[in-house]
Formats: sequence, structure tokens, C-alpha cells
Amino acid sequence: MTICVVAYKFGTEKEIGEHLGSYHYFIQKMRVLVEKGHKVFVVAPWLSFTKKGSENIDGVKVIRYYPPMLNKAKVFPVNRIIRWVYIKQTQRQVLKLDQQENLDVVYVWQARETGYAISKIKSKLKAPFIFRQITAWHWHFNRPIQEILAHDTLFKIMAKLSRSLANQFGLFLLDRKTHKKYADVIYEKADKIVFLSQAAIEEGKKLGLDESKAEIIGVAIEEDEFKPMHDKRSLRQKLGLDDKLTILFVGRVNFAEKGVGILLEASTQARKKINDFQLILIGGGEDDKMKSEIDKLSIMEIAKPIGKKSFSELVEYINAADAVVVPSIWMEAFGMITIEAMSCGVPVITSDAGASPEININDETGFVVPKNNAEALSQAIVKMLKDKPMREKFGKQARERVLQNYTYEVLVNKFLNIVQHTRQ
Repeated sequence: MTICVVAYKFGTEKEIGEHLGSYHYFIQKMRVLVEKGHKVFVVAPWLSFTKKGSENIDGVKVIRYYPPMLNKAKVFPVNRIIRWVYIKQTQRQVLKLDQQENLDVVYVWQARETGYAISKIKSKLKAPFIFRQITAWHWHFNRPIQEILAHDTLFKIMAKLSRSLANQFGLFLLDRKTHKKYADVIYEKADKIVFLSQAAIEEGKKLGLDESKAEIIGVAIEEDEFKPMHDKRSLRQKLGLDDKLTILFVGRVNFAEKGVGILLEASTQARKKINDFQLILIGGGEDDKMKSEIDKLSIMEIAKPIGKKSFSELVEYINAADAVVVPSIWMEAFGMITIEAMSCGVPVITSDAGASPEININDETGFVVPKNNAEALSQAIVKMLKDKPMREKFGKQARERVLQNYTYEVLVNKFLNIVQHTRQ
């Protein structure tokens, strides 16, 4: 097949960020398609306003153009002008490639602006148009303005003067009306919409998605890299961690979405029943708030934030843990760290938010607890840490589930089948 992928950002792991597992999956999927003998073009803008980026990545041909998107609400009206130019340039590059190559599919990877650009030229394309949706749009469109802009200085000043005025200001900056229009047009024009999970499809239906267009392709994992390493004591010593029962959190340090506050509270409660354990937190974001909460709860000897780690380092940290905890509050469309842990044979404790229960099967690969419930999470942590045979059983079953459902071989073949079916 000749595949055209359209993305608002594309590059090597080093160019994009080695700590971003979802981008690695995107890049690696393109490599696997090339290895299978397919011709892959990625139409993507410059990495930044001053850096062009790679034009050939392991056989993936990258067609660069200018400008990149500028997703900074506070630089209005410059961001809106650049967005308009970005959309026009994206359309121009894809139409040009469609004339030059006998494309089998135009596959847009994320970003409503990009999907809208292709939707508006759909009638001019010879190939079918498939859109890959990563995040939960309905959730984002309905998220309170004051929550999104809680740390914005200007918004806080305006809110003191008038909450109503501040909210109107926030709505204007976020431009939700335009983004809702983009979503509507994508759902109308795309031949297929590929989601990460059934939970994500249910979210899409709230925005008017025709479910007959929906397909599910999860996220793949390198099962030969994310594999069990059984000597936890040696790994902890190598990583400079204490040799004690360990639970691990990996992700954005975000209290409203990722449930970091719930996890800290649950750890405080768990300490009453298990004295000798540690919580390792990997990631960045609301670091100051997290440290303040740790001090407030007096769990400095338990909760240990260690910042961001590269994608390649995660395998050792995951294997050093006795369980990985994913306490998300928001509509988790998938959860990359969940399958990374499962592939390493480490049991997981997830909330029931979004797609987590589709991936982590309760009482089989780990535990699923109600979201935003510190007591339930605490009980699951205690139960998991107290039962080593159960952890080992869950870990083996988790690894097997990944091998059956989340390898590149499985998911790339599923993608190719969807393309083939759509062309018919």
C-alpha cells in the first residue's frame, strides 16, 4: 500500500521527546509499516518555527512544510492567523501528494485542525480519509474553564473582579466554538474514525458520531523490550531506590485529570496497614502542588517524586515495582503506562475511568477501583502488596493479555485490514 499520514507533529523520538511514549508508538508504527513493505509518507510541518526536522526516518518519507501549529491561546490573534495558514498549507501538501502518488489512504493522526483541513478537501481526494482520534473531545469541551486556567495569572486577576467576565475571557481564548465545528466536520466527512477504545467511542457519540464509522485500534507495545525482569532487588539497587515494596506512578503530574491527589491520599491510608512500602512518582507537571501535598500529608518517607524519565528507562523502573497504579479521574481514552506495566508482567491498579477496565481486567490482570475514591484505591494497594502469589499470577496473565492484543504485529495488521475494508 501507499499510505499518506498527516500529522501536526512528527519526528524521531529524540526530536519529539524520548519521555513521550505515545509519540514513540506513532513513529514506531510507521517504521513497522515500512518494514512490511508499504510506502509511507508523513505530511507534517516543521518541528518548530526555527527547526525543520528529519525528512527521512528509517524509510518513512517526511514532507515538511511551514508553519507549524501554534497552540498558545494567549498569543491571540497571532495563533489564529497561523492556524489559518497551517490549514491551507496542509491542504496544499496533501492534494499535491495525492496527485503525485496513487494513495491507498489518507490517515490523519490527531489534531482537530489537521482533521478539519483534510475534511474540507475530502471531495478532491482519490483515497479514503481515515481520522485517528486520541483524546476525549466531549470531556475537553465540557471541562470547566476555571479548572483549565486555574494557574493563569491574568485569569485569576479577572476572576477576582468578575467570575462571569473571566469565564467569557477563557471561552474566547480557548475558542471552543471553532473546535466544536472542527469536530462536527471531521465526524461528517471522514470515512472512518479510529478510536483507542469503546469508552472513547461512547464519548464520540455524545458529539454526534455515527458509530458505524467507528473502529478501535489500541496502542502497541514492544513486547521484546517491555518484558519481565525478575530481580527486583538488583534493579532497585541500580536505580537508587530503597529495597522495599514499591508502587509506581508514571504520567503527567496533574491532579484534576490523573488523580495524583487521590493516590497520595490513598498512600497515606495504606501506610496505616503496611508500614514498609514506597510510592515512586515519575513525571512532571504540577510538581510544586505535589510536593506541597506530600508535606501536608506527612508522607515524605513514602512518596518519592523523581521527575521525568526517558522512554528507554521506564522498563527498569516498571520492573522494580510490585504494582503500577493508574488512578485517572478523567476520561482516559487508553492509558499507555497500563500496557507497558502489563507487558513487563507487573500487575496494575487502575481506576474505572474511561478505557482502563477494557485493558486491565479486574481480578485477572490487576484491580479496577472506582475513580476519585481514595479509600477504595488504598484497599486495593494494601491487598496487592500483601499477596505476592497473587501479584505473580496477575503479572503472568497481564503479560499474556498484551501478547494477544497489543503488539505491533496485531495492531498494524488490524489497521491494514481497516484500510482494505474502507477502500472496498
